[in-house]
Amino acid sequence: MPARADLRREYDRKRRQSHPWRALYKTPEWQAIRAQVLAAEPLCRRCQAEGLITAATVVNHVERHHGDPVKFFAGPFEPLCKPCHDGEVQRQERAGAGNE
Repeated sequence: MPARADLRREYDRKRRQSHPWRALYKTPEWQAIRAQVLAAEPLCRRCQAEGLITAATVVNHVERHHGDPVKFFAGPFEPLCKPCHDGEVQRQERAGAGNE
């Protein structure tokens, strides 16, 4: 049976092949956009709507970019905490219910 680390590496390799646009997150352009969004709005937008104060650590694409670099860098964006992003937002995207 393969080791857990080997399985993770294989999963990551397949993910990079099937979603090459993920490399856009490593670009200086995205890093600058991310920093600007978090500096302008440092709290999670969804938590604030619920009356909670939580630091935003993730910049979410409000409209799905489908790998299009123009849409990827153009926004609109929303600052979220990791639990909000990895929870409801990701469930909606996997279900195909994300904004078009």
